[in-house]
Amino acid sequence: MTVRKKIVLIVFVVISLFLSFNLLVDYFYVLGSLEDLEMDEGKKGLKRAALAIDRDLEHLSLLCYDWAEWDDSCHFIEDRNEVFINSNLLENTFLHNHLALLFFIDKVGQVVWGSCYSDELGEFISITEFPGQKWSAGHPLLQHSQNDSIVKGYLQTSAGVLMLASRPVVPSSGSGGIRGTLIMGRLVCDRCIELMRERTQLGLEIWSINDETLLPVDCYAKDQLKAETPTFFVRNQDWIFGYTVLDDIYSRPVLLLRTKSWRTIYKRSRNGIMVGMLCSLLAAIVVGFLISYLLHRSISRPLACFVKIIADIGASEDIRKIDVHPESDEIRSLQQEFNQMVQRLHDDSRKRESAEVDLRDSEARLSAVLDAAPDGILTIDAAGIIKTVNQAAVEMFGYEVNYLPGKSILILSEPQRQTLLHEEIIKFRKDPESSVFSFGVEVSGVRRDGSHILLHCKIGRVEVEGADLFICIVRDVSGLKEIHEKLMRTKHLASIGEMGASIAHEIRNPLAGISGAVQVLTDMSSVERPEYETLLEISRLTGCIEETVCQMLEYAKDWQPEPSLVSIVNLINEIISVYSRQIDLQNITIRVEGSSEIRALIDPELIGQVLVNLMANAVAACGGLYGELVWRVERNLREVYISLQDNGSGIDDDVQKSVFKPFFTTRENGNGLGLAICQKIIERHNGSITLESEVNVGSKVTIILPKSKFLRA
Repeated sequence: MTVRKKIVLIVFVVISLFLSFNLLVDYFYVLGSLEDLEMDEGKKGLKRAALAIDRDLEHLSLLCYDWAEWDDSCHFIEDRNEVFINSNLLENTFLHNHLALLFFIDKVGQVVWGSCYSDELGEFISITEFPGQKWSAGHPLLQHSQNDSIVKGYLQTSAGVLMLASRPVVPSSGSGGIRGTLIMGRLVCDRCIELMRERTQLGLEIWSINDETLLPVDCYAKDQLKAETPTFFVRNQDWIFGYTVLDDIYSRPVLLLRTKSWRTIYKRSRNGIMVGMLCSLLAAIVVGFLISYLLHRSISRPLACFVKIIADIGASEDIRKIDVHPESDEIRSLQQEFNQMVQRLHDDSRKRESAEVDLRDSEARLSAVLDAAPDGILTIDAAGIIKTVNQAAVEMFGYEVNYLPGKSILILSEPQRQTLLHEEIIKFRKDPESSVFSFGVEVSGVRRDGSHILLHCKIGRVEVEGADLFICIVRDVSGLKEIHEKLMRTKHLASIGEMGASIAHEIRNPLAGISGAVQVLTDMSSVERPEYETLLEISRLTGCIEETVCQMLEYAKDWQPEPSLVSIVNLINEIISVYSRQIDLQNITIRVEGSSEIRALIDPELIGQVLVNLMANAVAACGGLYGELVWRVERNLREVYISLQDNGSGIDDDVQKSVFKPFFTTRENGNGLGLAICQKIIERHNGSITLESEVNVGSKVTIILPKSKFLRA
């Protein structure tokens, strides 16, 4: 973006922010204040309307008081004379005083005289809420305990909502007590509402609370009115509506009162703000144009010329060729500094080119030395990310030359050991002397194809540009390790086999004689004789010795597997089926995970013997309690994994180291050859067997068979 465009953009942004700020102030502060003012006026109007209807009720109460204090009214309640009726209780009385109801009631609630009148019909009517005979003594309009008491309010009737006033009838002298009650009522009609509009100069509406003609907005406002919110306001673009509710003589809502105020202030102010904003916008555009023009003439245009000259210099082969003619003193100073900078860059460029040539030569020599090294060499940063690898490391792990840089060192480790390796790397980073990597350690690596490789690893640390860089030297010792272990195991097993076979042959013949003699003595003896139990115990013990001798001979065998293509999962299921018929597995849950399509070229009888032995050990580890055994069959490109997981008692770390040694056992009646035979069978299949266990958690035995042939069905 050019400087000129930036100047225009900045001016536009400043003007926009200024106008936006003014608009926000006008709308949220000025208009907000005007809205609050209009709301206050609406509240005052609603209050004035409520006072107006209260004044009408008070006027009715005063009229009722004048009649109740009249001695003729007192005499009429006592003697019910016709003269009073013919003189005062006429139709004109109702019309002149705008009355809809007039009742005289004595002290016991008996109606002395009472009538209801309709202005609209021009005749006397009956209202069911005001009976003409006897009133209940508990009626709210009859509750007068003192001469000056008053009851007034509203009541929903069959004729409409009535405005009522009730006064006790007493002599004008005030003596003699209450003689009865005078009740007057006016209908809250359209004429009454129109008179209140004229007096208050408000848009006033009054409805019965149960009026079915109410608009939805009026119904919504009615629902919002409660004891804690006696007023409610609704406003739109043109009007402010105020609502309140009037209660009847039973303290129940009976009338919905609404006032309507025209929003003159708000509308005129809003229009004024819009006109002001348009004027401000026009003024801002003019000012912005002038500012942009002046900035372009004084800054943008000289800088554009200078940029063009610099571009010409960049296109020239000779960086020292500078021909600048600035138009201002500031630009001239900039040109002088630029000339000096270009000269320094020219000198530094030549030095850097020479240094780069030397560096490339040095890197080439170092790379040749590292690639010629027989051991794998990797450099790793503090986060465990591989930076460089030599050719030996690439060939060792089976990756391309450019694949490993940028990857984590953990991808070269077994998944189940990555956490341990990560912790050891962190430990080495903090304290190299305390880590096994400082003096070399054997670790298991993983090639790209998933196969395992045994490595001797040693790590050193150097500081490069203020950051730690770790140099990892790895050597493939898989072949040496395997050869050494197999040689030692072969010697050991050969000696044990020879010894076991020799001892077994020497023991077997005498043992057969002992067993036969014991059987003869047992048959000759009777159950009641004391030596009978001893003979049975001797027979059982000779049986145990016989079993041990057989296993020793079995261990001494030189098995030659007869392989066939077998589904590992199907073989496990067959073993579970046969084993469950021999031993009660009601407290044991067995689950097999894996695909039946995974097949291996194995001797099913020998591998089946191994799997039976492992399952028997797992069931025994559960101790007769509820147990769970999980068989898992998995594979990768080179190997197949068969594992058995139990939740039994587990094995101590010290014991784990010796479980595959011949004659090592922790059971009272064990001979220690079961797992040793299993290991020998697996090794005859060129595989391996390992044990992982944790006390009170369980054990996991894993068999790894190399890829002979694995096919899909």
